[in-house]
Amino acid sequence: MKNRKYICRILLCVLYFYSPYMVYAQNNSVATNPLHIGDQFNGFETGDLMRGIEKNLNWDAVKNKIVILDFFDTYCTVCIASMPNMQMLQNKFSKDLQIYNVAWQDRKTLTKFYHGNAFLKEKKVYLPVIYNDKYLKSLFPHESAPHVVIIYKGKVQAITFHRVVTEENIKLLLQNGHIDLPIKDDFGTVDLAEDNAKATLGVWLSGYQNGVKVQALKIVKDSLSNNVKTSFYNRSVYRSLINAWNKIQRSNSILRNSQIIWKVRDSSIYENFTKSGEAWDVKNAISYERVDNIQYPDSVMGRLVLGDLHSFLGIKSYWTTKKQKCLLLVDCPPVKMNKTIENKMQYAGTDVFTKFMSINEQMPLIADQKKSDKILEIGSFKDIDELNMQLRQYGCVLVEGEADFEAIVIEEFK
Repeated sequence: MKNRKYICRILLCVLYFYSPYMVYAQNNSVATNPLHIGDQFNGFETGDLMRGIEKNLNWDAVKNKIVILDFFDTYCTVCIASMPNMQMLQNKFSKDLQIYNVAWQDRKTLTKFYHGNAFLKEKKVYLPVIYNDKYLKSLFPHESAPHVVIIYKGKVQAITFHRVVTEENIKLLLQNGHIDLPIKDDFGTVDLAEDNAKATLGVWLSGYQNGVKVQALKIVKDSLSNNVKTSFYNRSVYRSLINAWNKIQRSNSILRNSQIIWKVRDSSIYENFTKSGEAWDVKNAISYERVDNIQYPDSVMGRLVLGDLHSFLGIKSYWTTKKQKCLLLVDCPPVKMNKTIENKMQYAGTDVFTKFMSINEQMPLIADQKKSDKILEIGSFKDIDELNMQLRQYGCVLVEGEADFEAIVIEEFK
């Protein structure tokens, strides 16, 4: 075993000195020790800066302000969508705040990205961008973007999510000199049973786990103990129930809000309807672990998880149908279409088409009464009339009506 360790060390030394990546990283001042909340931040070393007003990074010029590092990728739609809010905050708190977008990509790539992005131009986003970055990411490692770091009074105040960077929280930080925000740690883990080491088997249900990555229902067998661990972390009650039900029976479609029947006092604690992100999660999300010494089929495990949630939370959930106003896809005489349609997609029958269309919340629910396996090629459309023009060539059309759709009932025990 000792010889293996020495061999590993020799190999690491060889890789360090001869790998082009490692040499390049070293030349770009990659930190060896990541920073955590409460740690001292001593400012930028070297860095490449574009956009914004300043031409060079100057820590002395901003060290008395709140400094926000907003790590992003050009292909991250959430990152791009959050930039106007960051710009708004920068404009409003310009004397006390400096926000930097931070990217690993090069200047050429970023120049092309900003030049071609009409959304950011329309929103007048012109925040300074630190590019070619490796140093800051090594200080604040992460797997997913956006990834936000807040620095104030020389210390790391928060490593958090973009949704909690709000006007209210900026004011609180300026007022108090510190702030407690949800921690974003893409490598964070937890063991809900660690405080009860003697109980190797059992069920644990807890609330939001700060610094732990969101995880949907997952079943993993331990190769050493042969125990089976079933877990999810930082999920809404509604999402947790749906995850469990999907192990038992797959829903025929993605449910909309109108397909959830609430028989509870306050549905807002079961699902985040306002999309307020981590602020809601901290108050209402739940985490769950179950350890068994038998590996059950997924359908059985789904029922066990469902039973645990029902029992712990004092609720029950079950499926029914609900009549709703919708569009009906019905037969009609085929009509040839001469117009050229762009951005065509193929759908393997009317069932696939109606389910795909129903994903779009801007569209009404669609019930398939045509029941055809014929492939449909449907392209861009501005309204239902344009969509019907394309559908008629396949002998079907959308009309207003009513139909029964599956629905889930979530009911509290009386």
